[in-house]
Amino acid sequence: MILSRQILAAEAILLILALLASCLPSQARRLTAPLWWSAAIAGFVYAGMRYWMTWPMTPMFSGSILYPPLLVVFGALSLRGSRPEVAAVVRRWLIACACLIVLIGLCFPKDFYLPIIKTTSLYAHGVLIFGSLGRACLFVAAGWGCAVLLGYEGIMRRMFYWMIWGFGCWTLSLFSGEVWSYSGWGVPMVWEDASTLTAIATWLFYVGVMHMHLGGVWNRRARAAACVFGTLLVIVLNGGPDMGPFRNPLLIVGWA
Repeated sequence: MILSRQILAAEAILLILALLASCLPSQARRLTAPLWWSAAIAGFVYAGMRYWMTWPMTPMFSGSILYPPLLVVFGALSLRGSRPEVAAVVRRWLIACACLIVLIGLCFPKDFYLPIIKTTSLYAHGVLIFGSLGRACLFVAAGWGCAVLLGYEGIMRRMFYWMIWGFGCWTLSLFSGEVWSYSGWGVPMVWEDASTLTAIATWLFYVGVMHMHLGGVWNRRARAAACVFGTLLVIVLNGGPDMGPFRNPLLIVGWA
């Protein structure tokens, strides 16, 4: 456990260094990629260790720390063939988001999920894995949205492409949760659970954003701003429940 925390701390340090390197002049900016990939390796090792310690149960609390290392992989895929100035914006956004998420996980490591035996179900693992893939794709989409807001042209399609992948993976995550609930308890998902309610709320937000995009109701800047704002919802509504007592500030001060 102590070693895994040290690895998470190393990931945070590497991400901070990568973020600083991305802001340096062009020659020194070459350090960004190796630092970011090193942070991603540390992130995958950390997530793997948490899985190893809880297997065959699902380390649901890893939801907020599994997708930051995915950002470097998806970021590399999305930036292929893009203009250098646009790539710099998207890359800086992804590193900053990964850094924020890892720092939150480092400061608030507690978890509220119970180690129930039914988390051995493959569908329970699908909730975590598809959810992490979906969140990572949505953060990549928001990176392209930032570039749109900065005035770069011809990149709306990339933003929407990654939003579709994120929405699709998130839908599979919710579907896995529903099947998990029915196969384990014979009842639908419990709406009173914090993670279920906030996941559905964020999913519905992206339903609206995608309808606005397909319908052309909003202009391109408004759609890009909504895509970027969605990542704030992901961090607050879907990262918050992974933070143990921090998900409810009243518990900290003893008022609830």
